[in-house]
Amino acid sequence: MYAEKRGLGGVKMENAIIAFVSIMLLGVVIFVKIWWDGAGISMRFTRWFFALFFVAAFVGGLYTFWMA
Repeated sequence: MYAEKRGLGGVKMENAIIAFVSIMLLGVVIFVKIWWDGAGISMRFTRWFFALFFVAAFVGGLYTFWMA
């Protein structure tokens, strides 16, 4: 891990970004599945749903960054 030895944290940041993007993609897949089933999704639900997944992705990215 050359980047970590030099103090750049490149590998840790890459893992955190992968965790963030993965959780956001999971949210999009779940949202599309709900929408496809015709549940009548409101804009209020959409805002809360993506706000919740953004917070979860942010926390997951931070956790991955610190624990990697």
